[in-house]
Amino acid sequence: MSDPPPPRRALALTWRLVAGYTLATLLTLTVATIFLHRGLRRSFEIEDGELLSDSISAVRREVLKHPGDLHETEELIRQSAGDRQIEKYYGRLFDGDRVVAESPGAAEVMPPLRDFPAPVAADQSFAAVTAATSPNGNPAYLGAALVARGPGKAPLLYQVALDTRHVEEWLLGYRHTLTWMVAAASLVTALLGWIITRRGLRPLQEITAAAQRITASGLDERISGKAWPRELASLALEFDDMLARLRSSFERLSQFTADAAHEFRTPLNNLLGASSLALARPRSEEEYRALIEANLEEFQRLHHMMENLLFLARADHTEAILKPETLEAASALREVAEFFSALAEDRGIALECQATGTLTADPSLVRMALSNLVSNALRYSPAGTKVTLEAAPSGSGMILAVRDEGPGIAPQHLPRLFDRFYRVEASRTNTGASSGGSGLGLALVKTIMELHGGTATVESTAGSGTVFRLHFPSPAA
Repeated sequence: MSDPPPPRRALALTWRLVAGYTLATLLTLTVATIFLHRGLRRSFEIEDGELLSDSISAVRREVLKHPGDLHETEELIRQSAGDRQIEKYYGRLFDGDRVVAESPGAAEVMPPLRDFPAPVAADQSFAAVTAATSPNGNPAYLGAALVARGPGKAPLLYQVALDTRHVEEWLLGYRHTLTWMVAAASLVTALLGWIITRRGLRPLQEITAAAQRITASGLDERISGKAWPRELASLALEFDDMLARLRSSFERLSQFTADAAHEFRTPLNNLLGASSLALARPRSEEEYRALIEANLEEFQRLHHMMENLLFLARADHTEAILKPETLEAASALREVAEFFSALAEDRGIALECQATGTLTADPSLVRMALSNLVSNALRYSPAGTKVTLEAAPSGSGMILAVRDEGPGIAPQHLPRLFDRFYRVEASRTNTGASSGGSGLGLALVKTIMELHGGTATVESTAGSGTVFRLHFPSPAA
């Protein structure tokens, strides 16, 4: 089976921002230049329309002055193209189908009669021009209007054309200038955007450099003390929180590894020592049997420790799956009490149950938690005392408790009582009991309660006993 192709490298954030700035600038300037160019063309069109309108008005006035003699009008039309150097317009006056007057060179600029727009009435003002292409291939604006010449006479038709080649040439040069300006502005924006982005992302590069300097031995370093930009300040705080969590987890892991190695070393040394001693010389059958029984106890201790460690590891990696059920509290407590009844009777300790209500929890885990608490209570309680298992509803769930009448626990031990491999036998040795515990029982209890979303607490008074409480939240909570 072939390996999957490596993932494509994403475009750098700097180039993404620079590309975004450049595209935004290019789009904005392009839209602006298009509107500017169209507005300028429209201005020329309006100005040229006014020029044609003035020409039509001048012809109309001249005809009205001399309705019977068109000599002055003909002279005005002939001179129209020669009076101007740039915006030359050409006129043609019709009387029916007969051309009365025409500007010199009109045939090169003015298209045939059929290509002109419909003329405006004699009593209407000329308003809009029509763009067309003249016979010489140049652009032109056209206009046409009827010219009144008095009562009872048919109006004349006046056509006028403006050669706009100079306008188109100027607009073409203007478009080229705008194109170069847009291109140059986009390149300048890209360069400035790159410089600004590099400077703006420098704090992010500093955070990256700080993260690269951090190793397992340098988890105490913090970066939030610097005056970061507001957008990165929260990132720096979260980064420091992550370092704190990593440091705490790393310390717990290191301590857990050291404690586990220490706990395994004692039974392994006992097994190695006893086995080596047994092999040093021949032994009787009774001696070998005693050795095997002693080794079996050490193996059972190791097995119990391994089971506890595996459970804690599964719980830490959320692999432990709860199977909650609705339990009668009294039934659950009695089951645990009956299991320990023989041990309690052997030690001269009374076991009592006081329970009401129900709880929703995993039955096997509830038994495990209670068994660890009852085992500890029996181990440290003197003969003639009592261990009580209690259960009662609380405002937000159910509370199970194990109460003993032992020597109690010193206050300095209470905060660490649920830590893994933490033991306080030195504070409770006046019972003469030999615990032989691994320091994992209460850690298991705490883990079980965390899996259920509950809490485990302890209260103890020297010489008056200890009470452990397990708070199981209600399903609704």
